[in-house]
Amino acid sequence: MTQFIPSELYFQILQNIPIACVDIAIVAQGSVLLVKRKDPPARDQWWVPGGRVLKGEMMKQTAARKALEEVGIECHVGPIIHTAETIFPDGPGGIAVHSINSCFFLYPVDQNFKPRLDDHHADYRWVNYIPEGLHPYVERCLMGAGLTKEPSKH
Repeated sequence: MTQFIPSELYFQILQNIPIACVDIAIVAQGSVLLVKRKDPPARDQWWVPGGRVLKGEMMKQTAARKALEEVGIECHVGPIIHTAETIFPDGPGGIAVHSINSCFFLYPVDQNFKPRLDDHHADYRWVNYIPEGLHPYVERCLMGAGLTKEPSKH
């Protein structure tokens, strides 16, 4: 069983090594789910759900776990659609965060689900195109999920 790292040790890790993360582009009925982050890094920004890979956990397992934990939905995990590094100066405890992120394509078992957000997200929205003002990493995840910058015509 994996346990969370105590805060003091986690801050030491953040100061010294990149963190392996998995993000998820949940696609239902031609739209992708975005969540508004409450916590640093990227506080108050629209983002795809996701988080750290736990030791001993395969990345596809992380993707399925994050879908359940963050938005309360069981999903089928598809392929990786984008991989990139992000570096944020405003991480937890004021420590810069360097992460290596892989974004997976997911589709819900129930296409008509209503997201149930965890305590780390303030809101959600479905997008069928890439809206202005997103972080470039999120834009590339949405492109990988098949969205464009032009609103869908259907």
